[in-house]
Amino acid sequence: MAGLTHEVTNYFKNHAIKRHGNAGTEKARGQLAVSPADFDKIAEIIKDPDCVIANIRRNEEIMIVYSKKFGDATIIYYEEVLDSKRNKALRSKTIYKKAGVVKPDTFLKIVKNSANTDMSEAKMAVGVGGNPDGEAKQFARWKPRPPDPPDPT
Repeated sequence: MAGLTHEVTNYFKNHAIKRHGNAGTEKARGQLAVSPADFDKIAEIIKDPDCVIANIRRNEEIMIVYSKKFGDATIIYYEEVLDSKRNKALRSKTIYKKAGVVKPDTFLKIVKNSANTDMSEAKMAVGVGGNPDGEAKQFARWKPRPPDPPDPT
């Protein structure tokens, strides 16, 4: 988004560790704990995501959500789009980790998992940064795709 800069604030870091940094709590949610080292990966997540969904509306906020696999975990990272006269930024909103690969259909379900999420104008790019599905690098208005075939193994 032209003219907007990415912001990672101390408030965001503190919120993320407080909300998603406890291994026991995250395990109960089916997730992995976020660590301070994960914040160092944000630039790579933004530059080379596996999947990204832009123009999501949730509670009057416009967001962009990225996913990127690192080792045995996938990081899911949300930014809020601030585009006013006073504030032009893509501000960090939240971050959390899932074990293993998060495929595009699962990523979409995660992002849509709120009654307050409006995906009517959302656009999704898959395979942007080496996604295991290897799909084309393109943005398109979201249309549901058929489910992945069963894993033969």
